[in-house]
Amino acid sequence: MKKLIPYILAYFIVAVGTAAFAHFTRHTPSSLYPPNSVTVITTLSHAELAAKLQQVGLPEIPPIQTMTVSPLHFSVAYHFVFYAFILAAFAGLTFLFQRVICTNCKSHDVAA
Repeated sequence: MKKLIPYILAYFIVAVGTAAFAHFTRHTPSSLYPPNSVTVITTLSHAELAAKLQQVGLPEIPPIQTMTVSPLHFSVAYHFVFYAFILAAFAGLTFLFQRVICTNCKSHDVAA
């Protein structure tokens, strides 16, 4: 069990940090938008989006706030770097906790 404690602590810290990062990066203050508004993330232009919404049966188009989506290659690179950072944090924390918790283990090099 003593060998699993560093992994459990590191996983817990990384999981909490990842959840907090996801929460704070996606959280938008409600004062920016009216209470009944919807933000549409699309690659379509405003006119194309309005035409699509009219095709599905919306009689009048409310004010639409559009946001452009980055190309796929940026998204893949972002996720690669993000997951690499998470893996590095997990490995670093695990190593740190192993050094702290297991001070008299035989796996550490002991200076003569």
